[in-house]
Amino acid sequence: MKSSCKVLFSFLAFLLLSIEGAFAAAPEITADAAVIYDPAAKVFLYEKNGTKKEYPASMTKIMTAILSFEKATPYDTVKVSRNAADIESTALSGGEWIALGQLRNQMMLISDNGAATAIGETISGNLPRFTDLMNAKAKEIGATHTHFVNANGMPDPDHYSTAEDMAKIAAYAMKNPKFRQLVGTREKQVHYMRPNETVTFGNTNELLYSYPGATGIKTGYTRAAGGCLAGSAIRDGKELIVIVMHSQNTDTRFTEAAKLLDYGFSLEKEGAVKTPVKAPGKKVKKAA
Repeated sequence: MKSSCKVLFSFLAFLLLSIEGAFAAAPEITADAAVIYDPAAKVFLYEKNGTKKEYPASMTKIMTAILSFEKATPYDTVKVSRNAADIESTALSGGEWIALGQLRNQMMLISDNGAATAIGETISGNLPRFTDLMNAKAKEIGATHTHFVNANGMPDPDHYSTAEDMAKIAAYAMKNPKFRQLVGTREKQVHYMRPNETVTFGNTNELLYSYPGATGIKTGYTRAAGGCLAGSAIRDGKELIVIVMHSQNTDTRFTEAAKLLDYGFSLEKEGAVKTPVKAPGKKVKKAA
């Protein structure tokens, strides 16, 4: 009897170790919050503090871009206000004239804070009305733990989101073919109407240059927010979105997003979405 029990115990131990070994461990990351999201299945494959409120930094501009596609035309003329030109981290000067579509390109590629402000002012007349639109859109998308008070993501105690909410916002945005094309572009020329000049800008998203199959989406960084990134990539016909919030610095946001994408694709290969079971190193949660 004792011998049989030992054999059974050994078999069960072996089986347990085999099951655990079948699932790769989630990567270690410095990010305070992160998720891996399958937008087609609306499933979170992994989360670390996914519902914790964090500063989204310039990932905020995903929402600003969404509204610029839905509430304006690319040919709307924008006269850059002094308010927009005085925002920290902008290449704009007061009094310049530029088409809204060109300004959006500048906002999304080099994360220009003044461009985001100018777009909000143009669409709604002033920023408070524009942030009302942003918050209403967030609720419509299902990002119920998000609140915006500006168009660019500059730090403010009342300006926050979560990794899960940002994944939902990013997934919604990527359904727009024009948005998708923009955030997947490595370099663009931006033309100013007045003064008449053209400037070439490179995309700040290093995943587009270093990660095979990368499709976007938006970088973010402030001292308060740390390194942030909404990243996405396609592998074997499957697209995943990762959100990294408050990573250690501007470099780790990219390396950690790449690790999470690799991990997410490994989970997809194992069939985690089809069989949503919890296992060591794996978390699967259906999106609300």
